[in-house]
Amino acid sequence: MTEDLPEKTEKVQLEGIIEEDKVIITDKKGIEEFYRTSYIGTIEKNSNGQEILSIGPIEALLLCERSRILLWESNDKNKMLYDFENILTYFTQFDERLWHKYIIYSDLRKRGYIVRAGYGNGIDFRVYKRGADFEKDSAKFLIFPVFEGDPIELRDLDKMSRVAMSSRKDLIVATVDRLSKPIYYSVRKFQILNKEEEDREERKDG
Repeated sequence: MTEDLPEKTEKVQLEGIIEEDKVIITDKKGIEEFYRTSYIGTIEKNSNGQEILSIGPIEALLLCERSRILLWESNDKNKMLYDFENILTYFTQFDERLWHKYIIYSDLRKRGYIVRAGYGNGIDFRVYKRGADFEKDSAKFLIFPVFEGDPIELRDLDKMSRVAMSSRKDLIVATVDRLSKPIYYSVRKFQILNKEEEDREERKDG
């Protein structure tokens, strides 16, 4: 995961509506511009059966950084138009690690990977090979972010490793250094043996 690839130059700006911890795009162009072209967001249906695009905080930050999305304070055009810092501040109330996760997400996107939301419980991202169809193909990597001050619990790493192995994906532990640079570690195989299992292994060896 070292090659940097330029992403498309994108110009269309669309208005979004902030709904708690997500952004909604009702303009049909959003599905084509963001979902179909840039693999951002999830297609949902509103109460009227209309297709809309639901965008998570990290994706909203990316679109803001690219000057692709317009968001206003309290969804009121008479109030402040949010910039990147405003959006980051707003969404950080839902996830205090949002900035560090965004660094990882943004870096993977800049490298040309398709990045989608993970399974939760530590697996924050699924990463697809370049050129993959994320609606049909399986993800290649599972990203497990770990941050300074939050030590890895061995049992958590064991659990993530088992999830990756069972789904035939590579587990990547991602962290961010003090210079806000992402670092990736591949976890090929990791397993913790409890005391009973250790005893059984010792008896076999004996």
